[in-house]
Amino acid sequence: MSSHVDFVIIGHGLAGTALAWALLRRGRSVLVIDRERGGCSRLAAGLITPITGKRLAKSWRWGELYPAAVAFYRSLEADTGTTFFHERPALRLFATEAERVRSEQRSGIAQAPDIRADWFDAPLGGFEMDAARLDVQRYLDTSREHFESRGAYLAADVGWHSSRGTGLQTGGGFTGLETGATNPNTVAPIELTADGVRLPSLSVEARALILCRGFDATADPWFGSIAFKAAKGEILTVRIPGLAEERVVHRGIWLAPAGAEVFRAGSTYAWEPLDALPTADGRAEIEARLRAFLRLPFQVIDHQAAVRPVIDAGFPALGRHPRFPQLAYFNGLGSKGSLLAPFFADQLATHLCDGGEIEPQVNVLRFL
Repeated sequence: MSSHVDFVIIGHGLAGTALAWALLRRGRSVLVIDRERGGCSRLAAGLITPITGKRLAKSWRWGELYPAAVAFYRSLEADTGTTFFHERPALRLFATEAERVRSEQRSGIAQAPDIRADWFDAPLGGFEMDAARLDVQRYLDTSREHFESRGAYLAADVGWHSSRGTGLQTGGGFTGLETGATNPNTVAPIELTADGVRLPSLSVEARALILCRGFDATADPWFGSIAFKAAKGEILTVRIPGLAEERVVHRGIWLAPAGAEVFRAGSTYAWEPLDALPTADGRAEIEARLRAFLRLPFQVIDHQAAVRPVIDAGFPALGRHPRFPQLAYFNGLGSKGSLLAPFFADQLATHLCDGGEIEPQVNVLRFL
């Protein structure tokens, strides 16, 4: 006998997890399916900062996105009895005189009062900003435990089923899907029905299925024409004896405390190859950038890489498929997923449940 749910979500990263919570809070039944192969979200540092880049630009729609993120994560902490969202200042060190001058010209940026000279080489100074950090690993693990306890999580690999020649029943007739070749690695194929979707090998049926898988080199037959501008990023985990800085420090790269004199440092940007393999060049770049401002010696204890799911820099893509409304998409969060996911998951959930509008700037239709 098949299990019936309102929504199947493919992908348990930042996008899929936030959407699952948003739908559950609307009283809908959900099944999150994940192939459990790591992914970019698991590697994400979870940094949320109001000012970014060399030009000290304010993060896009900070006034809307940040309060939404705070309310979302705080409410989940209350529901689950777990702490994974931390609001604390971040430290930005000036790399050039131009950055320092630019900061003086921007309102709301004040010089940092305490930069330890024995820790950091910062002759130009820096500034402190109100910021936050999501412990992404703990957030995802906590969410999974919650979903599992309610029968709303399944570890499986869902592939792209070719419907060529099978057709889609729509009332009194059939409309051929012509979706292309079947993925030979498929474990659980997706089949479209007249009123929803079916995953026959998992005995699951749903009103709709939402793809939240992040960057995937295997293009799906419905949203596969969306062009990614994905970027590979590498991160080091380092031990820095004597460094007790509790703020995340930014200067070309970021240095984030992980406890007991252990820090994560990153990250790089590379556009090929798009794989999750750490490289010697990536490690050398991060180490060089660390030495540019860190006075203390450090030891590399881990090195990881992942691919950021960038579609249009700074903007996600979400909404229903124009031809098959039982399929939807939520992707492209890039390097700001911890900030973007709560707001746009709520927007997509409202659209799926109540017919709310998707903003044109992020509507998946503009990318197809």
